[in-house]
Amino acid sequence: MKAYGYVKHGSPDVFQEYEIEKPTPAPDQVLVQTIAVGLNNRERSERANGGSLGSPLIPGRDVVGEVTEIGSRISDFGVGELVMTHTERGYAEYVLADVDATVHVPGGITPTRAAGIITPGLTAYKAVKYFANVQPDQTVIVKGASGGVGSLSVQIATDLGANVIGIASSHNEDFVKSIGATQFVAYDQSDPATVLADQGDVVINSAMNGAGTDDDVKMVKPNGTIASVAHNSPMTNKPIKFVHIHPTNAMTDREALKAVMDLMRDGKLTVNIGYTLPFNRDGFVKGHQLLEEKHDGRVIIVK
Repeated sequence: MKAYGYVKHGSPDVFQEYEIEKPTPAPDQVLVQTIAVGLNNRERSERANGGSLGSPLIPGRDVVGEVTEIGSRISDFGVGELVMTHTERGYAEYVLADVDATVHVPGGITPTRAAGIITPGLTAYKAVKYFANVQPDQTVIVKGASGGVGSLSVQIATDLGANVIGIASSHNEDFVKSIGATQFVAYDQSDPATVLADQGDVVINSAMNGAGTDDDVKMVKPNGTIASVAHNSPMTNKPIKFVHIHPTNAMTDREALKAVMDLMRDGKLTVNIGYTLPFNRDGFVKGHQLLEEKHDGRVIIVK
């Protein structure tokens, strides 16, 4: 089968096409024939940083496709069904999908849309429901509200009955309000930390690398919660709860993906697909070039 990866780190041009053996599912896995792959910034970062490798590295986590084989312990999935999975070695014609990270794609949702929501959907749902534990009527401030994780966080928190304030660039105001934010603050027109001082029961920071932690502290109420992708906790005497958003099995990927798909099926969750590219070397190179730049919407490879 064909797969796309690299033997040395560097620019997007390091991608090559490889012919590798089709994998065989373990008892708790299904084999999925790839239809669509969602690209992520983590894959861009991993590709760019490092030296040479001993063998080809095939990246990729977000895959939608058709089940072609099922493991001996599998009863929830059947051959021919359309599924989405959070997996490994996803830039390939066939991928192995663990049952704990795989769900059916509901009718009416295209493979492209499903592929675009996997990693940002997992991150946003766990951020809102598990890490921040958002409750109805809370005021929730979402930084990076126009981005992949941020826009989904706005919609998920809104569905829970929270009052959501979105922070993003001014040109994204209409979009952020259209997905549920009741108030919008443009970081390029005012200082959100001043405008929103002590207003948030919860602050969700999904901005790149969790930038601006000190501002998060200013915006959260005393005894409020900051859930952030930042790695370092803030230094402050203000009584707050700071939680780092990170991969966790306390809430399984399957549970989170199922919830996200239910919301999308019911018309309560939308994802911005910015680019669809072909499933070949040129497509993966172009996709990673887009990830290197300022881009609007998810980048999806479609077979």
